[in-house]
Amino acid sequence: MSIAAGTRIFHSMVLLAFLALAVFFPYIWFGVVPFGTDDVVPEAEIDRLLAGKNLPDYYAEPLQPISAEELAAEKVAFTWCRFCHTLEEGGENRVGPNLHRIVGKPAAVAPHFVYSQAFIDARNNGLVWTPETLAAFIADNKAMVPHNRMRYPPMIGFEVSAERDRQMLDYLMRMTR
Repeated sequence: MSIAAGTRIFHSMVLLAFLALAVFFPYIWFGVVPFGTDDVVPEAEIDRLLAGKNLPDYYAEPLQPISAEELAAEKVAFTWCRFCHTLEEGGENRVGPNLHRIVGKPAAVAPHFVYSQAFIDARNNGLVWTPETLAAFIADNKAMVPHNRMRYPPMIGFEVSAERDRQMLDYLMRMTR
């Protein structure tokens, strides 16, 4: 039994379309870049970006004690973030960069992460992560850094609230000390 050449071409094109979808879908939906980089922003550049900002050491400031229930609520609020970010010192970059001790640093300086041009431009324009800038970014990341790849809030079934945003930021500060 012989298959017509036109049918073989059609099947090949369908297969190529599925392969293209498999390759590009993660980037389109999640902003995933399938490769890492050896780029590291030198400490001298980070110091230059922070020059004149007079920022406190956010990690030296004590946090208010909270109950186990409040910590659990913060952890739940941060759950969506954990799909893309790690918090541990030396943690891997995932879809998003590792956020260990990010508060007080310029944007787009986590080592070995492929940042979008939007974040590189934000860094070069002086964006530094403080509790205030992080709160504004969590509240509306597309307004703060237009054309960035971060997919928050999720597109489907996620309820955004100022309380959840505050809990996410509190958990970030608590877990990255």
